Order: sequence, then C-alpha cells, then structure tokens
Amino acid sequence: MRFGFAALSAGLAASTDRGLVPLSRLLGEPAPADVLALLPAWDDWIDAVAAALSGYDGPLLTEEEVVFLPSVTHRPTVYCAGANYTDHLAEMGGQAAATEPFHFLIPPAALSGHRSVAVRPAQMERLDWEVELAAVIGRRADAVTGQEALDYVAGYTVANDLSCRDARAMSVPIFGINWLLQKGWRGLKPLGPALVPARFVPSPDALKLRLSVNGETRQDSSTGQMIFSLPQQIAALSAVVPLEPGDLILTGTPAGTAAGHGNRYLVPGDQVVAEIEGVGRLTTYIG
Repeated sequence: MRFGFAALSAGLAASTDRGLVPLSRLLGEPAPADVLALLPAWDDWIDAVAAALSGYDGPLLTEEEVVFLPSVTHRPTVYCAGANYTDHLAEMGGQAAATEPFHFLIPPAALSGHRSVAVRPAQMERLDWEVELAAVIGRRADAVTGQEALDYVAGYTVANDLSCRDARAMSVPIFGINWLLQKGWRGLKPLGPALVPARFVPSPDALKLRLSVNGETRQDSSTGQMIFSLPQQIAALSAVVPLEPGDLILTGTPAGTAAGHGNRYLVPGDQVVAEIEGVGRLTTYIG
C-alpha cells in the first residue's frame, strides 16, 4: 500500500489517497515526533504502517482539517541543484551545461509546508516558481558511488523553489548572485505534502513534473530531462561532505519558469500547485 509520512502541527500522520490518519491513532501507541526519528528503523516503520493501514477502517482527516508542516521539520542541511535540466538551459538561451553538478545551500528556516502562505518579500517584485523533486537522505552517505547512491535515499517529496529574480539578488558586485536573497527568505521553500518512501517510487529519473499558477500550466516536463541524475548528485555531494540522515536535496527545475512566460511573476493572491507523478501535489498560496 503506497503512502507517505506527513508532518502535521499535531504530529506525524500517514497520508493516503483517501485521507490522513495520525500515526498514534493508526498504531495505537505514541509515535515519534518527526521523520528524523523514524530513519534509524525506516523499513520497519514502513512495514508497520503499511500493515496497520491494510486493516484500518477508522476515521480519516482531510487536508482542510489539518495544518501541514514541511515534510522534514528538524532543520536539515538543504542542498539545491542549479541549472540541471536540459529544457531549462534551452529556455535560458542555450547556455552550455555545467561539467559537474552544481549545488548551493539555503537555510532550513526557509522551509514551509503544504497549503502554506509564502509571503513575497516586501523588497522584491519578481517572485518566480520552480517545481523540483526533493530527496531525503536516510542514512549517512560518505563518498558513495553513483551505483549505490539511491540506497541512501529514504524517500521523496515535492518542493517549490520560490525564487526572487530582482536585480538586488541576481547581480551583486564582486560576488555575482546573492543566493540568500534569491532563495533563502522565510517560507519560500514549500515542501510536501508528505515524504513518500523510496520503495514506492521505482525510478526518480522518469517522473512527470507539472506546475500551475491559478490553474494555468506553467511547467510540464519530466525528471528524465535532468543533466545530472540524482545518483550523480548524491555521489558528487558526498565526495565533498558526508550527507547525514534527514538531509534534503532539491534536484533542479525544468523549463517553464516566469522567463518562459513573458516574465509573468507571482503576485499576492496567486495559487501555485506543484505536482510530481507518484510523489504528490503541493499547494502554495502567495501572500
């Protein structure tokens, strides 16, 4: 039975196609406080929840009845891939692809949950969207190879890498892009709605991605457009620094950002829906 672990204000819940059920109710005992606490016995927890769900006929909660937190709530290290889709590079003018994976860091305080309000910073006018597949590391990965990299992934969730394209962030004398001002504002990294165990996502390299703004499709692509696959990204990152349980990797975005739509940036009142096949549907409201 496919399900995900949703982090709610009231604690962890199992998220299914039919609704949500708190783990404490489902299992009849106190549940760990967050996903990080599940990771040491990750497979056992998945088995236990799957078994409990198969015989569960109790009440379910709807999305409207709960408050979602980011799928990971423990302040992980957040690695973001840049310019990692062939169609996105073409949209940006056919620039040459990087010869190795490129990542930057954003503060975990930027993370927010499903159905949250992402407030456009007062100093910024060009707020962009980026649907991305996000992977959560399940166990310490230190200098691992691409062939074994996916063995270290606990699961997947949907991210929207909201980004400020204003000149203040995009062109800083001496330093170039100010990644903090472009990507790191509070609430500009919605994540969710749930963490889907990797065993339910056979291949992260062939998933459909879609993003809409107020019901209008803006991005429609596939993770097959990645220049550097997730295993390659994990291998490259873990060669520099060990990846720890709960660390988060945002794997890049495809074509269809605001530059490809006449610079129609997000404004307060917009509803953004980011979807990834087999992983979930993440809704964000712009404030």
